[in-house]
Amino acid sequence: MEQAPIVEHSRSKRIVTKARQRMSGRKLATIVVVALIHIGAIFGLLRAFDIDVVPSVVRSITTFSVPLDVQPEPPPKKVEEVEPEGASGEEAAKAKPKEITAPPARIPKKESPPVPPVSSTGDETRSGAAENGAGTGGGGPGIGTGSGGSGTGSGGVPFARHAEKVSGEIRAKDYPRTSAQDRNGAYVIVHFTVTPEGRATDCRVARSSGNPEVDRITCKLAVERFRYRPAIDGDGNPTSEKVGWKQWWWQ
Repeated sequence: MEQAPIVEHSRSKRIVTKARQRMSGRKLATIVVVALIHIGAIFGLLRAFDIDVVPSVVRSITTFSVPLDVQPEPPPKKVEEVEPEGASGEEAAKAKPKEITAPPARIPKKESPPVPPVSSTGDETRSGAAENGAGTGGGGPGIGTGSGGSGTGSGGVPFARHAEKVSGEIRAKDYPRTSAQDRNGAYVIVHFTVTPEGRATDCRVARSSGNPEVDRITCKLAVERFRYRPAIDGDGNPTSEKVGWKQWWWQ
């Protein structure tokens, strides 16, 4: 029975404390609002009377300007006045080029190498054509002979003795019978070299008989059959020499 009043007293005290706290919060809020209203009213009055509240120090800083180092523009260049040109003179007469004729070119005369002479005579026994050979006589049988002659040339070499033919013959029967008509009254001249050993080599046709086959056979037989006593130079030594051979035929 004695504890009940204590509980009631504590509860009422707690309620009073909470009420005081609410009142304190409301007073604080009211004070803040009133203060803001007064501040706003004061600020409005200052702005209305154009009273600047910004400190002069700040203003001096914000309005301070720094001069720029700008170089002056260079003075314009003086334009030199050009005197007007006078009228051009009359066009000069065109020079006529002088014709120059080149002198005619001198063409050196081509000198033919010395050709060894060929003997035009010789008996049948020496020429190796003394034996009878087949002739054509218009296609019928007949008797024909051939003859040859040799010759030598100096060629600018001092010879103590020229090459001399000692053996080898070419006869009419050495040629084909079909060429007898072409060979009748014709001749061929060949050139070849007689070596220090006395043999004929490097045979070439100097004048054709008109029949290439006859020319070829003549060169072939001269190289195969002809033997020479070689030429002797000024020192007494055997040496090479160019010689010529003329082979001709008749009935």
